[in-house]
Amino acid sequence: RRIQAGVREAVVSTQSTGRQHLQVHYNTFVDILELKEYVMELLTNISVEAMSFDIRINFSLTANFLDILCRYVKMIILLGKHGHVKAIVGIYNIIYDPSCGENDPSRDFHRLSNLIESCGTPLKKLVDEILPLSLRVGLALKSLHNLHNEKNLHINEMRDHSVYRLISQTGLNAEPVIAADPGCKMISLEKLNEWILYGYLVCPSQLNSSDQKAWKNALSDSYIITLFRDEVVNIHAMYIEVFERYKGHRKLAQMVQEAGVSFAKDTPLKHAGRRSYLRLMLSEMINIVTSSPGLIAPKLLLLLDAMSAATGEVLWLVRNFATDWRKYKVRVTMENFSDPLMAQLLHGIDNLSRLIKTYHPVVKRYFLQYLKQNDAIELRHIIQNFPAPEEESLLLTSFIDKLGGLDISNIDADDDFKPLRIDWQRLQAYTNVSQSQLQLKQHEGLAVCMNTIEYHTRCVDSIDILLKEVTDLSNLCFYQKFIQDSFQKCLERSDTAPYSVVYAGVCSHFINTCNDYCPEEHCFIGKKSIDLANHFLDMTAREAQRYLEQYCLERVAMHMNTHPSFGAQLMAEARNNKEREAKKERPTPPIPLPGAESKKSRLEDMTPMDKNFAKMVSHLQALNTLPSLVVWQHTFAPREYIIHHLDELFNRLISQHIYQEGGQQIQLPSQMSHRLVGIMDVFRQLESYITLDTSRIFNVILLQHTQPEENTPGPTLASQYTKWYLDKLEEHIRLGEVCYAPLRQCFVRKHQMAPNFNAELYTNMGELQALAKMLGPYGIKYLGEQLMERCEKLIHDMLSIVQENKDLLSQLRACTMDMFPTGMVLKQLKRHDVFLANCILVGSLFNFRRLTVAALKTVVGKRAPFLQNCILDYKTNIRPEVDPSIPDEMAAAAGFQVDADPALCAAIKRHSSNPESERLWTLFNVMVAVTLPLQSLDANSVYRTQIEGHENNLHCVSTAVCWLSTCVYTNLVRSGLEKEPLQIILKERLREFVEKVSERMLKLQLEEDKELQKDIKQRDSLFILLEKMVRDSDYITYDMLENNFPFTILRNSYRAVYENKKKKQQKIENEI
Repeated sequence: RRIQAGVREAVVSTQSTGRQHLQVHYNTFVDILELKEYVMELLTNISVEAMSFDIRINFSLTANFLDILCRYVKMIILLGKHGHVKAIVGIYNIIYDPSCGENDPSRDFHRLSNLIESCGTPLKKLVDEILPLSLRVGLALKSLHNLHNEKNLHINEMRDHSVYRLISQTGLNAEPVIAADPGCKMISLEKLNEWILYGYLVCPSQLNSSDQKAWKNALSDSYIITLFRDEVVNIHAMYIEVFERYKGHRKLAQMVQEAGVSFAKDTPLKHAGRRSYLRLMLSEMINIVTSSPGLIAPKLLLLLDAMSAATGEVLWLVRNFATDWRKYKVRVTMENFSDPLMAQLLHGIDNLSRLIKTYHPVVKRYFLQYLKQNDAIELRHIIQNFPAPEEESLLLTSFIDKLGGLDISNIDADDDFKPLRIDWQRLQAYTNVSQSQLQLKQHEGLAVCMNTIEYHTRCVDSIDILLKEVTDLSNLCFYQKFIQDSFQKCLERSDTAPYSVVYAGVCSHFINTCNDYCPEEHCFIGKKSIDLANHFLDMTAREAQRYLEQYCLERVAMHMNTHPSFGAQLMAEARNNKEREAKKERPTPPIPLPGAESKKSRLEDMTPMDKNFAKMVSHLQALNTLPSLVVWQHTFAPREYIIHHLDELFNRLISQHIYQEGGQQIQLPSQMSHRLVGIMDVFRQLESYITLDTSRIFNVILLQHTQPEENTPGPTLASQYTKWYLDKLEEHIRLGEVCYAPLRQCFVRKHQMAPNFNAELYTNMGELQALAKMLGPYGIKYLGEQLMERCEKLIHDMLSIVQENKDLLSQLRACTMDMFPTGMVLKQLKRHDVFLANCILVGSLFNFRRLTVAALKTVVGKRAPFLQNCILDYKTNIRPEVDPSIPDEMAAAAGFQVDADPALCAAIKRHSSNPESERLWTLFNVMVAVTLPLQSLDANSVYRTQIEGHENNLHCVSTAVCWLSTCVYTNLVRSGLEKEPLQIILKERLREFVEKVSERMLKLQLEEDKELQKDIKQRDSLFILLEKMVRDSDYITYDMLENNFPFTILRNSYRAVYENKKKKQQKIENEI
């Protein structure tokens, strides 16, 4: 049509960019034009040669002819549906620039214009074009009628005839399934409907009374039919349009309307019954061939027939479910087009296909033997006295030579029968023309034998192509929403969840929809299939993880009912109920005992925990179905998805149980360990349902939880317990609410003043051993390093105080105590109270470090006693040339207490690595010796015999002095700043410390300041501290103490504190 001048100028102005965009579309239409001409030329030759078609005799020729015809009809109809084709071709012709040096499109434009104009009424054009060929098409379609009736069976008919059953009335047998037309058996009803409906659509004149049954059944089975991928057409409306155009077809138009009513009423239920039967048969086939793989080859034709039928049912269901039926006149119920068990049908197709591929060597050997020992002999017998022209005779002779020369002993040889099959198709073409001397339809025995040979050869060298043809689900690529919705419904049901992975397997079919003529689609559809398969596998693993998490939380709660704390709770409840009964009060409801949840009135009753367990198992079984899955040259391992999610879940479950409800109080290490055992028991149970190495999960995740939080994706046991223990201990020790009890080997509370931190419960040896068992050597090492970092900050503050009092401490070291009375020292020393408080805190933390190392020693001794003994032997018999820090670190990691703690040595290395360090630490000892006697003025310095320690943790000063002295001088000796041996230096420095502290202690006995003498209340408790120094250090002996402090005073101090204890107890008894 004529274009206005203004529009033409606008189009020409943008010709450079417009031409580039439109050239691809224009060339595509030119290709369509050329293809149409080639097809019409072929169809004209077929009509001229008067070829005869019969699907049962010349299967390949007839099937290819019908395929070409249907694809041509689809192409013309599709071209007529898009109205923008005219605009594209017209605009491109206008803006084409002949100066570009390309072919002038005008030679194709006129032909394209005629094609596009005729496609405005595609059905009229098709009927007119195919009219000369209608007789040939009618013969081909007529041969499909019996085959269509055999395929289009109701479920009751299928049951009555035992369709697709491997087990006959006589039982299971290995007799081969033989058919005169094996190729026809593998054609699905969906394909037959397409051939019949498109064939009669362009050849309505061939619809006579004898042909109407199959055609009407096809119409009743399909109201819409696939045009291209997800594009569908209303075939009923198209038939009515054709019949209205031609006279004498009113009765046929009425049949179309009746078929539409039948489709809405009966067809969905008919297909539902057929799918139900196919699910049962495929499941039966899988069970039989799995236990008896030798049956695959003789029963292969039956297996392929069943898979082809199931594939057709899936495609029919997907196409009709995804259709918007509001556009059509027919009224259908969408519930009839939904199948919640479709995953089971897909699984049957996929699993049977994989079994055939797995046992293909067996199938190949069977059919090679069959070809040589049966087919070759039968073919030779048929053509022995066969009257055939020379060219046909040469082809038949070549068939016998090829089959007779097979080497059945070597199945690994690459047997290629494709030339034989091409020659057979050539022979079909020769013998089905009207002028041929040899008419194949007159020699059905030859046709049956050669069709069987063609099928057998395909089973040998083209089994993958054969399976692709009968199980091709590539069209589902364009129904992504339906697939995702179906997958989601599959996950929600316990009976279909085990088959959920099959949706990822379906994605491997998507790439089959591409072809070599459009390579651009490969990348797009390939990536789409990979993403979708990854989504399906990941969602299945996530669902399994979700149900496992719920089940695991319930199991852990049940497992905690076996902990001793639950028994204590039951005992407390029983006691409270007795008291309530005595007071005639209503007792509290009883706590359910462990095992009460297992009591059921019926075995079928399922608790929520049972349902979660069943769903979890079904999802795990789905992921365990396939070891690997290949989608567009990418291999997926479904089990790796659940392993990844199990790693995350195990890590998350541990993190969730670290703190008690409310998040303020951390779990007791023994309870946390008990919960951890419950979680691990659940994970070990998974090995019964999926091939899984739970030991690897435990080793990896539990090792991560022994590391700092910075090295892992989330909070770890080591980081959380380290932070909580150190924070709580430091806080409550500073507040004076907790003190270290050497007798009980734990920290205890004073007068129940720290209700939020039960020190006895968290720091007793049993809990610390449970902590060491969870954290392991790595975690305890991390705990020690963090503890020493905190101590290093306190030590730095103490050294700064020593530096402030450097001059006074130097004088105190050089002079006797008579020159500096206690009162004068108390006034002149700066921040002595802060110094001693830090020293007490450091000593308390050192004692906690000692407890954790002792707990680790017990745990390692139980788990790896031989390794522990080897480390001890190595440390004991170390050679002189070996760096002593190495065996010290090994021993500390194994739980042995070493003289110089490696963590403390590393923490204070910067304070003991220069020449001034030795003098500063000497003054540090002097500062301790001077300030220690000042604690006799503190009423909290009382010595408690129940714990063998002081209430204000003053006894921890001894630990601080001994540990710091040992580590400081160890660093100095190892760095070369001290030339003398370590033992000599330590003895000398500690002897000097004992002299100074003893001198200051004795000064308390002779204090002249009367007011100060009245304030000294804990002199005896302070004297006992000297004896504790001897026990804490290997370098301070009783002889050294006796030389500086009379032992008589020490015995009197012990007697005084124990008598004071008796007086307090007697006073309490009298008050009671």
